Amino acid sequence: MPLDAKMVSPFSKLQGVDPADLQVFHTLFRAMRLHRQLMFKMIASQEIPPGQAGCLWIVSNHEGITQRELAEILHVAPSTVTVMLQKMEAAGIIARKTDADDQRLTRIYMTQEGEQLQKQMNGILAQFINTVFGRMENHDREELNRLLNMLCTNISQEL
Repeated sequence: MPLDAKMVSPFSKLQGVDPADLQVFHTLFRAMRLHRQLMFKMIASQEIPPGQAGCLWIVSNHEGITQRELAEILHVAPSTVTVMLQKMEAAGIIARKTDADDQRLTRIYMTQEGEQLQKQMNGILAQFINTVFGRMENHDREELNRLLNMLCTNISQEL
């Protein structure tokens, strides 16, 4: 059952946090969850697992990326990337090739089928962005962008 905005937050009993901060945290948490659910729903129309879709976007923007670099960007274990790439290679959307200068490295490239799928995925991403943000007034998008940048700055300072 989806969490309704009027339901009690699972974080409502958290001590030592300003209630207003807690409300913003809860709303952000809900927005992130809904964002992910909508993206997964839209990607499902392409019959590609969401993890592979994310991988495909990265490879399309970093042609020849190594498996290790891909794992770091995705924040997953190298073994997880290996399994994912095996499935993507079997589906014919990527090709893995040993680096000519360093035989220890395997680089990942898009195939023509992968490029076609990526074009479809880009259409889905455009539809997603238009659905989520296109209905907002320009000044609201600008304010949301400003606030999210402030949030990113606060988080980055702690990393």
